Amino acid sequence: MKTVRKRAKQRLNGKVRSREELLAALDRALKATQEMTSEEKFQSLVRAGIYTQGGKLTPRYGG
Repeated sequence: MKTVRKRAKQRLNGKVRSREELLAALDRALKATQEMTSEEKFQSLVRAGIYTQGGKLTPRYGG
């Protein structure tokens, strides 16, 4: 894993989001996840690079 540099500048893509906007985004993400089947959830983790298609963790995540 990469270490965080103490003097690194934070990068913002556009404006800073308010607490309400962040909570609304969280609610949308949770709702979308709850509507997924277990296979869709697994495929999402595979696309994110967390699991392999075989069901094992990728090396970056301890596999």
